[in-house]
Amino acid sequence: MSRVVGYIENFILAVTMLAMAVITFGNVISRYFFHYSLSFTEEITINLFVLLTFLGAAVGLRKNAHLGFSLLYEKSNLIIKKALILLSTSLISIVFILLVIYGYDMMQFQMDRNLITPSLGWQQWLFSMFLPIGSTFCLYRSVEAGVIEWRSLVRREGIDI
Repeated sequence: MSRVVGYIENFILAVTMLAMAVITFGNVISRYFFHYSLSFTEEITINLFVLLTFLGAAVGLRKNAHLGFSLLYEKSNLIIKKALILLSTSLISIVFILLVIYGYDMMQFQMDRNLITPSLGWQQWLFSMFLPIGSTFCLYRSVEAGVIEWRSLVRREGIDI
């Protein structure tokens, strides 16, 4: 399952980066040669950046690449280490659960009010759905990281769960 989710994350990240690069480059060329700015490009790139940020955070969680302060964890006994793993995983998960819930509520509100974007005239919820989708990926990866850390601790200590 994790490999499939990783493939999906990497694919969406690559497509998002490519789209942002092409759109931004096209706008630069348009401004330089035609002295005309394509205003809709900013709207698209800002909203794609939201998706890119959340998926990048999920990949960081997957690769354990986030900065952390581990002195307390490393100096603690086994019970404290287990408690810290549970606490950190719970807090991170709660944040992403709230982002999924409130992101969905925001998206639903925009659908109910039929809100449209200023430049493109598209439905606003099409862009707002990036928040709950990206948060879902982050939630999955945060729980996965907690489980991996727990199993690693159990394996290092040679104890039963």
